[in-house]
Amino acid sequence: MIFGVNATRSAVVIAETKGAGDKFVITAIRPIPFQVRFGDDLAELLQSLITLFDRKGKGAGSVIALLKCSSGRFGSCLEAIKGEAMIELAASQRGLRVVKVAPQSLKKTLGCATDQKWRDRAGELFNPDGKHRYWSHGAAGAVAVAFKVAGE
Repeated sequence: MIFGVNATRSAVVIAETKGAGDKFVITAIRPIPFQVRFGDDLAELLQSLITLFDRKGKGAGSVIALLKCSSGRFGSCLEAIKGEAMIELAASQRGLRVVKVAPQSLKKTLGCATDQKWRDRAGELFNPDGKHRYWSHGAAGAVAVAFKVAGE
């Protein structure tokens, strides 16, 4: 199983997937909402992630495909960066391998047209009928990184 994970300002979105290439399948998409007001908020997020990884990540070869937070002028918000850190900590505590994926690498992986954004292409490939909940709230990134890692 590959967990595609995308940390946003208000949630960690996890896409549970299996297979690769033409046999790539999304089995579930779930957001874990969080806020960063106090240290306890991060502790709750960490516990939620550990519980999910314990329940679903027991199979041999389970991997966390993590969409890296961006830096620079248009970088990720502090909340997303903290969420990313909690994902890495939970994975480490559960012995799961983390593969970090840069968002810039997704255009090639998804086969985007020259002027096409990777999020739009991910929607065409994995959510053409718009039925996946949370797609515009981070699921596109979670699914795209899972697809990339599944193909490696």
